[in-house]
Amino acid sequence: MIGNFSPFPQLATKRLVLRELKVADAPLIHKLRSDTDTNDLLDRKNSSGIEDALLFIQRVKDNVGRKESIYWIICFENASDLIGTIGFWNYNLSAETAEIGYELLVGFRGQGIMSEVLPRVIKFGFEQMKLKFITAYCSPQNACSINLLEKFGFRLSSSSSSYDNTNQNDPGMLLYVLASAQ
Repeated sequence: MIGNFSPFPQLATKRLVLRELKVADAPLIHKLRSDTDTNDLLDRKNSSGIEDALLFIQRVKDNVGRKESIYWIICFENASDLIGTIGFWNYNLSAETAEIGYELLVGFRGQGIMSEVLPRVIKFGFEQMKLKFITAYCSPQNACSINLLEKFGFRLSSSSSSYDNTNQNDPGMLLYVLASAQ
């Protein structure tokens, strides 16, 4: 079931909607991906403009179309402007795992948004995608993300050899793993 996203699954929480990425999101994707502090934690190059954002959007749409990832825009229930993103990628079909990642625009951090969204996306991963494990890589300097992951049951793992994820060769990143209750 990993990667079967047709039609695209829109998710909701008490006050938030998780929807499909659109080209119209380019200005806020650029803003999100040009935050220097976040990019330093992710070792990611800053977006240099709308063209970078549009290329990123196309790459995400292509990956979702190939059933290689799923990527949601987080927005408030009665608004369409993105305030953040969350998604799964780096599926390991044999191990039934996927990597989760998320980020928020600076002005929306510290408001409990990820604490509201993360359990909904985890539920989707375990119930709809039939994952056995969800992995997350995190910088040791990102205390907020570490606390969030631990709050929802992710545990620090000493080995990434079982998981085919993007940061497994980066000794500076911490690997957190959440196992399905089933």
